[in-house]
Amino acid sequence: MCRTFPQLIWISLLSSSLLVGCTPKQYSQQADRSAYAALGRAQKTALGGTTPFSVGYRPFRGSAEGDGTISVAGKVIHLAGEGELQKLTLDECLEIAFRNSRDFQDRVEDLYSDALALANTRRAWDIPLFEGDIDASADYKWERFTETETFMETEANVTVTKDRRVLRTPEDKSTAVGIGLEITQRLIHGGVLTLAATVDWATDFLSGGGTNVVSSLFEANFTQPLLRGAWRGFAYEDQYRLARDFLFAVFEYERFRQTFGAGILNRYYSVLRQRDSLQNERSNIKRLKQTFAVTRVKVEGGQVSRIQQDQAEQDLLNAQVRAELIEQQYQNALDRFKIELGLPIYARVELDYPRALEEVAKTGLKPIGFAEAEAIAIALSVRPDVLREFANVRDADRNVEIAADQFNPQLDVELEVNTTGSEPWGFQGRRLDKATRFAGITFDYDLDQTDNRDSYRLSMIAYDKARRDLDEFLDNVRLEVRQSYRDLMQSKTSYELQERSVRIALRRRKLASLQQQEGQASARDVLEAEDALRNAQNGRTRALVDYTTTRVQFLATLGLIGVNERGLLYERKKPFRFDRIRQRYPYVSDN
Repeated sequence: MCRTFPQLIWISLLSSSLLVGCTPKQYSQQADRSAYAALGRAQKTALGGTTPFSVGYRPFRGSAEGDGTISVAGKVIHLAGEGELQKLTLDECLEIAFRNSRDFQDRVEDLYSDALALANTRRAWDIPLFEGDIDASADYKWERFTETETFMETEANVTVTKDRRVLRTPEDKSTAVGIGLEITQRLIHGGVLTLAATVDWATDFLSGGGTNVVSSLFEANFTQPLLRGAWRGFAYEDQYRLARDFLFAVFEYERFRQTFGAGILNRYYSVLRQRDSLQNERSNIKRLKQTFAVTRVKVEGGQVSRIQQDQAEQDLLNAQVRAELIEQQYQNALDRFKIELGLPIYARVELDYPRALEEVAKTGLKPIGFAEAEAIAIALSVRPDVLREFANVRDADRNVEIAADQFNPQLDVELEVNTTGSEPWGFQGRRLDKATRFAGITFDYDLDQTDNRDSYRLSMIAYDKARRDLDEFLDNVRLEVRQSYRDLMQSKTSYELQERSVRIALRRRKLASLQQQEGQASARDVLEAEDALRNAQNGRTRALVDYTTTRVQFLATLGLIGVNERGLLYERKKPFRFDRIRQRYPYVSDN
């Protein structure tokens, strides 16, 4: 019986659905599930619990009305136009950065990629790796030819010949479907078990005959090395390192969130320091204008030389030039900070000056609560790079064992069973027979061991180098902590000295101004006092910012800074150590 055209369309759609499988969106969702599952398991192992994670980029964007604004914690920020500049607090900048920062999103995507790669490679180890394919083909041909028809028109008594196109279906029509399935299980000690099955089905049912031909094959294969690459987990080594390094990556990401937040805090206060320097310069200009006016009056009265007036005016002009330069530097720094937050540079925002600096000064210089030796000990138990360095030594030692194993001959045993099905007409009579069993041993040994010799010797040298690199690294960690600790103490002392310097400069400037009015001091005395006051004020702000940012960064490197889900920082009572990773891999620490 001939199939109609709609029936053929239905058959084609059915075959296409079998071939296509899931939609791209469904595959994407499957990848997310695999990656998030791998990440969740690693978080429980490395951190002791799971934390929210999503690879989706969800920055603060413009409002739905398209009015060029965004809303952050209920605060409306204009992205363009003539709207009022909106002041951003440190907490608001942190919240924006953890949502909008492109650098932070890059780090999120890197961790997601690592999780997806691990989930893909571990399939053949944790559970049997399933693979399959379906091949289908259908041949259904049409032929077009011209048919001539002759007939008589009675009224005109004329014979007419017409041609028409005719569609004819030939008899050679067939459909074939092949299904292949394979399951692979890899074993830690080098063995590989493979189960495979194929079924081929051919039919010419489109012609109405209903003839079917079915063939099948089942195969089981097991290979196990007995000498080279056997029994000591060498086959699993790459997967072992990949899984271990992913735990390191999860721990590094958690620490990155802390150091990233500390970095945003650092740049926030650095921009504030430049803004304060601009304000100090503007205040200095106002005072210089007063000094210039007083000096001009005295020159007109003949009390002082014209030179003093020129000195006052020249200092005023220099201060105005500095103010222009400082303002440009401040605006550039603010624009760079916007980019780091993930905001467009034309966003009409500024930082919370002077309140943010006033709150820090009011709080005072917070202590860190431990000595230098304790800080070094903490650093060696919390820094992610410590994990990497100790792991490099272990891997170098393992590479020596792997290189030594290459001297062994290859001796593999292989077992195989395959069964071929018969080819009856139809499915009902299909049976499996003709089982073939195979057992074999493969032996291979290269008499020329030069390459293995060189690889082994170089692996020994690499191990010695890894040990030296570890010792140097640990010394550098101790040095970095000592330097950071000293920098922190120095900035604390510097702030205390600059605070005294500002008080002296204020007193000096006031006294010089009064003495100038009474004729007991020259304009130069006042100008020098003004310059000393400006420098002292800038130095005090610099020391305050240096101590605040150095302290937070120092605590972040010691795992004593935490970050909540919104990206806000808080101080931990205990350091965030890698104890759970050390329990799983004891060689990552010398304690």
